[in-house]
Amino acid sequence: MSTTHLQLEPTTRCNFTCGFCCGRKMEQNDLSYETFIQTLTALPNLSQIELQGEGESLMHPRFFEMVDFARSRNVRVSFITNGSFFGEEAVRRILDAGVEKISVSLESADAETFRAIRGGKLEKVIRGIELLLTERKRRGLDRPVVGFSVTVLDRTQDHLDDILSLYERLGLDGGITMQPLQHMPIYTAAYDETTAREMLSPEDVDRVWVRFRSHKRVKKIQKRRHSDLGFHDDLMAGWNPSQRKCPWLEKGLYVDRNGVATACCMVKEERFALGRIGRDSMADIEKRRDEMRAELARGVVPEACGGCELARFAVTSKLGLVLFAIAGLKERMRGKPAPKP
Repeated sequence: MSTTHLQLEPTTRCNFTCGFCCGRKMEQNDLSYETFIQTLTALPNLSQIELQGEGESLMHPRFFEMVDFARSRNVRVSFITNGSFFGEEAVRRILDAGVEKISVSLESADAETFRAIRGGKLEKVIRGIELLLTERKRRGLDRPVVGFSVTVLDRTQDHLDDILSLYERLGLDGGITMQPLQHMPIYTAAYDETTAREMLSPEDVDRVWVRFRSHKRVKKIQKRRHSDLGFHDDLMAGWNPSQRKCPWLEKGLYVDRNGVATACCMVKEERFALGRIGRDSMADIEKRRDEMRAELARGVVPEACGGCELARFAVTSKLGLVLFAIAGLKERMRGKPAPKP
């Protein structure tokens, strides 16, 4: 299977101090511009990239050169940010570059909780988002769309309504993505005791997913979002959790700041590397990924995917059937045929 969706990690450096970020335990360095060029050049069928890893993407000194090169190859660009670098100069360059989508990460719309979790100021992030959207409107642009990327901790399970209110108040249009605190070993090894207590059980994760997908305000927001623009929206489009498939293993690839390629953005351990850019051919890298895809299709979670929620959903149909039942009910209310699980 050829790679159409590529996520690259610009840097592991960050100005925030999120306790659940495994990037804090990694070597603090940047992706070389040469490796970036080499990676994109090796993927002729590439349609979209996400410039995001364990660090703050906008801290890479050549971030906008990366965007410009990708756009010159007609590749769409999106990225996730903590939102703290939206000053006048950054906003100008973002709008000049033609970025498709930006997702701002947060766990809570409460300033004190935000600061306790992230070590940054929510008020500054909000001012930056307002500046970006105001300048976008002044220029008469509709890109980039801006949304939220929400990580759910045990203490923030009931913060969704306030996050939705902030989304609506700011006039965002990029939708909301949600993920639980990761259970994969590379992440849990970086958690201290306090962070470890914030992890949700698999049963709680299922309940959070169902609550999120069935929430009336979430549905309204997701219906209005520009779903064709974001990297993860596009990557996950049409995914059915009961078909023993993972979108990453079907068409995605992750390359870290050292040029190490893995099957997805959550596989960080080098022992699970598919290869290294500049050393291994892209054909060999994709072949190793396809071997993992075949393993999952047999109902076996690949070792590299241990603890991944997508892999769990792919081989355990219970949650998938619940989510598709919800989607089916909604479609039947509109007089349309329900999706097949």
